[in-house]
Amino acid sequence: MTEDGWEGLVDRFTDGEVTRGTMFGCQGLRTGRKFFAIRWDGQLVLKLPPARPTALVEDGGGTPFEPMEGRRMNGWVVLTGAGDPAPLVEDARAHVAAQSA
Repeated sequence: MTEDGWEGLVDRFTDGEVTRGTMFGCQGLRTGRKFFAIRWDGQLVLKLPPARPTALVEDGGGTPFEPMEGRRMNGWVVLTGAGDPAPLVEDARAHVAAQSA
């Protein structure tokens, strides 16, 4: 994801409930104190409901997120597919917000 693409998502999603922060030294979006999206090595990484990352990986639209080799983070996926990521970002936001409620 380009810097401009990331900044577009930040502009689109930040509001009173969603803020920008840093996770693993990378820019991210969070609801409350929980992150749902980060820009990791130029890629968009999202925390989605349990079945979604698996489905994205199986469909070729994502890869498991391993910030350190061999240390996969459950529920997180690196998006690799083309297209507008905003609907998935919204799903991630809603999922994390629901977990925090």
